[in-house]
Amino acid sequence: MRALRVVVVLLAAARAASAGDAVDRPRTDIEAIIPIPPTEHERLHYFDRKPHHVVPGTVTINADPYVCDVDAQRFRDRDAFVAHVRTAHGTPPGQIADRLIVREGRVHFIGD
Repeated sequence: MRALRVVVVLLAAARAASAGDAVDRPRTDIEAIIPIPPTEHERLHYFDRKPHHVVPGTVTINADPYVCDVDAQRFRDRDAFVAHVRTAHGTPPGQIADRLIVREGRVHFIGD
């Protein structure tokens, strides 16, 4: 019986504490709009400064996932895209990731 009283007292104290918190909380329905550059958040960022893949994978529906903006060509296959970037533009594999951006779910090669 004593354990039941302790539980009831603890529940009452917790309820009183949560009711007091609701009054002290600031309003959360305020919105803030923070402008950011339109493409900076779409750039590829690697936390250890090294890309894990030459070209990242992507998922698109009804669209070619890889685009060469320099030649206006689209590719469905990552290997064909990498081969095009390396041969047509002479880009070494270590520099390909620096020349890519992801926009609307597609990987774009923007060139030099």
